[in-house]
Amino acid sequence: MKVAYWGNCRKSGVTCALTAIGLTAVLTYPFKITIFENHYSENGVLRYLFPRKWPYCVAEPVHHYREGFFHENQHRMQNAGSMADYPVIELLEKGLYYVPQFTKNADLFDYQFHCNLMPVLKRYSEIAFIDTQRGNALSSKMILEEADVVVVLLKQDMYEIQSFFQNYSSLIPRAFFIISDYQRKSKNNLAKIISEFGFRKDCIGVIPHSEEFQFAAGYGRMIEYISTNYVGKGTREDYYFMQELKKTTFLLMQKVAFDRRLGEVF
Repeated sequence: MKVAYWGNCRKSGVTCALTAIGLTAVLTYPFKITIFENHYSENGVLRYLFPRKWPYCVAEPVHHYREGFFHENQHRMQNAGSMADYPVIELLEKGLYYVPQFTKNADLFDYQFHCNLMPVLKRYSEIAFIDTQRGNALSSKMILEEADVVVVLLKQDMYEIQSFFQNYSSLIPRAFFIISDYQRKSKNNLAKIISEFGFRKDCIGVIPHSEEFQFAAGYGRMIEYISTNYVGKGTREDYYFMQELKKTTFLLMQKVAFDRRLGEVF
């Protein structure tokens, strides 16, 4: 089951949402989820999971990986046939995994992902969350076309939402929508958005604005924040944030794992 996370505008919160939902899903359900990124970014998934002062802290939980793996063994990639041929970081034990970026050269990463990881991803039978670049990445169009579910990150802005419907209507049948950095006191609240655009309530969720969450994520402590607040031990705002994150995760995973017969969103 391939789940592409994508946004139709800049700074829509794709990577942060993918990471938060991946963590919440494996804490809630007995799933195995592997995270992929189809583009190089210094602000990728690991930014939210590990403090920046510990750049090599992921060394111990890495499987099939050592420093320089891809540079030394790129010839193996041409003949690789499964995920066993690629490095995988175990983020949460027996639940959440991550395929790390293997070069800081954005063009090389784009090319290698398209040529070598896309064939593996096509055959991948478990749940894959894919941070999908908007724009001209070689693999982005293919990922969006072949994904079982496309998680569309939207800003809480009526113009931006309208822009999605005008320009990307082909994604609607497989889409699950998330309003990122959601402000519940905004005049453009979820009820108004649903009414204005006709969303089905089971196909849209929110990730609320939270200073504490943003602070934790910015310092690489998202795992700690979500794990600590998962059982509701934080402040009232923390509780509200986690309840909405859990609800959004539940709605998405219903579509991903429990409803294999993907129907029309509208």
